[in-house]
Amino acid sequence: MLLQEKIDSTNFSANEQIVVDFIEHKQETINDYSTTKIAKETYTSPSVLVRIAKKLGFNGWTELKNAYVEELTYLHKHFKNIDANIPFSGADSVTSIANKLGQLKNESILDTLSLIDSESLSYAIELLDHSNNTGIFGLSNIIFQAEEFSFKMRHIGSKVQTFPIQNTMFQEAAMMNLNDCAIFISYSGESDPLFTVINILKHNHVPIIAITSIGDNKLSKLADITLRISTRERSYTKIAGFASQESISLILDILYSGYFAQHFDDNYNYKISLSQQTEFRDIDNHIIRDNQ
Repeated sequence: MLLQEKIDSTNFSANEQIVVDFIEHKQETINDYSTTKIAKETYTSPSVLVRIAKKLGFNGWTELKNAYVEELTYLHKHFKNIDANIPFSGADSVTSIANKLGQLKNESILDTLSLIDSESLSYAIELLDHSNNTGIFGLSNIIFQAEEFSFKMRHIGSKVQTFPIQNTMFQEAAMMNLNDCAIFISYSGESDPLFTVINILKHNHVPIIAITSIGDNKLSKLADITLRISTRERSYTKIAGFASQESISLILDILYSGYFAQHFDDNYNYKISLSQQTEFRDIDNHIIRDNQ
């Protein structure tokens, strides 16, 4: 849930609502306001701001203000000229659709890059590097992107598996331990079947990486590290998950590349050796033909 949604769904007292309305009216410029200044302009008291922050799950006004401004800044970036939910219409030509999808995917990439926290990303790569086995958990079509990541990782010698069937997820989770690592991918971060798996992993002290949307969701609260993805799509009223799928793929590619770079020469030599042993085909196209 986005902070804005949380604000809209929270019951405030009359004085609190006056302050909330003031905050929402000021948008990002609220960053320049102290509790004293807000209290003066709303004819309330600084303690009202503290109560609002507490109701929304924050320790105080400064923490709430920073989170609010950060969310607004993100939401006002990118996707200004294209709708992530309905990027084209029935009146568009095939060429127009192609161009709009290209623009959408480019916006999703820029959006995702703006959300990257280098410390979180480095920690996630470190967890993968020290993991004996990595399990990827997700539901529905997300598992296809997980399979691609698993394919890349296995081809440089890393033990990575995906678990698309619920019963299998539970059994595999029960066999993992603190020397392993789990990746959970969920756009909403609220997919119930995944939390049964997480409870099992928590019991076994398995470190958890979450790939999910921005905002306050159950998955991000339970994970050891959270990597955020582009969050522009509605749950149901969209043509397809073009933006979120592109974002998930980029995060997984960054994780793979970061892991690869940890031991670049070893991983590169392993991959080349494996390809030379197993890939046999004649290629006429000189651009893609490999002379090694």
